[in-house]
Amino acid sequence: MLRALLWVSEVRLADDIAAAWRAFHRELAREYTEAGRRRDNLAWQRSDQIAVDCHKAADELADKLWDEQQEAADALRQCQDIVQEFTTRLELRLDDDQGDLTRAALALLNDHLPPARQRFTALMSNDRQELHTLATLEERKRRAASTQCTTIEQLDAMEQHEFNVTVLQALKRSGFQVHSRGPRVLEVSRDGGEGLVYCAHVQHPGHNETTDVRTMLTAQRLAETRGFPGVLLVTNLRYLSRPAYRLLQEWDDNFRIVQRFDLQQWLGWDVPLRSLLGSA
Repeated sequence: MLRALLWVSEVRLADDIAAAWRAFHRELAREYTEAGRRRDNLAWQRSDQIAVDCHKAADELADKLWDEQQEAADALRQCQDIVQEFTTRLELRLDDDQGDLTRAALALLNDHLPPARQRFTALMSNDRQELHTLATLEERKRRAASTQCTTIEQLDAMEQHEFNVTVLQALKRSGFQVHSRGPRVLEVSRDGGEGLVYCAHVQHPGHNETTDVRTMLTAQRLAETRGFPGVLLVTNLRYLSRPAYRLLQEWDDNFRIVQRFDLQQWLGWDVPLRSLLGSA
């Protein structure tokens, strides 16, 4: 009698764990489908940077949810196998090696469920935060469209000296004091710290035109020559060249870059520079 009660208890436990994984798998599948729908709806909207970023966020979320869904499916399948083993083998001895291994596997599968749920919760929380940030940008963009804010197209059409003045004015609005200026260089300070801002403007740039290594080295060398520990490179170009990107990864956080989309947010949509650069 006791043996039968223990067997029933183990079957119920295995079935409960399988049910928990099944419910979690369904939840993952639902969110994966929604992320995929969001990604597909934005797949062709490539002209607007916010739409591009929304598509990227949905794509990354869908990929991660797919991985989690596959892991949950594997765990569920193993739980179902154990349930099947318990229900079809009443004679399974409670103290034999096979029984011990089966229970150990079931316990491990049960232990893996809470961390999986935590990862899922973190994924969804990060996605909501990303969408909130993008929605805020969209609202700033809409407000800017109804005012006289500088557009990225106007920035592209500027001469170098006009671009320098525009950046200088934006720096002042961001709380910087500008102490000296040159053809491309602004010496600034804020909150007791000093730095150099290098304005790398290209008039009417091509879509795939990139900021190159020489531009970065020029800015860095000017800062070193003048004794400044930090550099902010401001450019209306969209991308870094591959060597320039590699170089940026090798350098520390004293070298920061405001590229095209960040520049648009800062000068056109009035997004604070601190928000774009963190501790800048």
